[in-house]
Amino acid sequence: MSRPIRVGHIAGEPTASRVPQLDLIARRPEIDLTVVYCAQTIQRRLWELEIDHPAVFLDGPTLPTSWLLQHDYPITPSVWGLLQRKRFDCLVIGGWSVFGAQLAIVWARSHRVPYVLFAESHLGERRRAWVRGLKRAIVPLVVRPAAAHLVPGTLAREHELAYGARRDRIWIFPNTVDVDAYIDAAARIRDRRAAIRERLGLAPDAFVVLGVNRLTSVKGVDTLVDAVAAAAGATDVPLQLLVVGDGPERAAIVRQAAARGVNATFTGFLQGEALLQAYAAADVFALLSRRETWGIVVNEAMAFGLPLVLSEGVGAAVDLLLPDENGCIVPVGDAQAAGAAIARLASDAGLQARYGARSRELIGPWGYGPSVDAYVTAVTAAVAA
Repeated sequence: MSRPIRVGHIAGEPTASRVPQLDLIARRPEIDLTVVYCAQTIQRRLWELEIDHPAVFLDGPTLPTSWLLQHDYPITPSVWGLLQRKRFDCLVIGGWSVFGAQLAIVWARSHRVPYVLFAESHLGERRRAWVRGLKRAIVPLVVRPAAAHLVPGTLAREHELAYGARRDRIWIFPNTVDVDAYIDAAARIRDRRAAIRERLGLAPDAFVVLGVNRLTSVKGVDTLVDAVAAAAGATDVPLQLLVVGDGPERAAIVRQAAARGVNATFTGFLQGEALLQAYAAADVFALLSRRETWGIVVNEAMAFGLPLVLSEGVGAAVDLLLPDENGCIVPVGDAQAAGAAIARLASDAGLQARYGARSRELIGPWGYGPSVDAYVTAVTAAVAA
């Protein structure tokens, strides 16, 4: 094709990780990109983002379906008319769980326009029996016709293969951050670590366990509180829990920490420099989600050289955590196992340093460059097919 490929990227909402990637993709000469967002937010995000790529936001009522889908459900039939007008050469469709994406798949198939399916689900996610049955019936009808597939990592690739994708049509499009910029930021503020900890109310001699989460039940912050309580009983090193984030479970988690005697600081939602400083203040990063398709905060923590304690429900764990090299993987909901891992790191400064250095080393290849290349390759292959 002599001209750039006209690509319509259908996304549920703008996110802090994807916006910079899409900005870079829009600058590639091979791609004429328009991102179609189904809503300003479907997960009630609090962040403010600057978008530097061509974008359209669809209008429509939103159903409050977070209790069922882990996100709201905007009704946006206007996507059909937009696709009719734009006449893209290829669509990149983010999943199949919002109305706009579902309608875009129907439009692409009825107009014989190739689509690249970007899917983050994995087989390890705990689902109700009826949801599993529904997926077995419907998901192959979405996966098999896709001209190419983009996935964030190993677990999502296995998911696509299980539902009929061809192995040679799948490319890794990581959920990630600007790794080099995060590593540079860590070096830049390292000398201010003591002052940052003091400002956050963290004791100089405390071993600080960091969690960065939306405070909802699926994120397992209640398990993290119990894990820190268990760790405190297994080490003489003073422990402090630093929780960054906000959400409907905040009051309950604050009460739980007080009841368990956990020395905890709750900062609320942070972004930008304030979030970087929280990573700089910590000694270990823990994400104990019951269900997490990826967990981009893991990438951020690794760039800051933090050891990891992750649950098996965290999708990133398979690709980014090597047991006994940069952290520990524990069963979902197992506060005792997570507490033992935290206590071991708190009691062994050498182990903590070794795991942290390995985290920074492992995250190096997961920057924006390879992800942008994978996107362009997948789109080009889809159109050629």
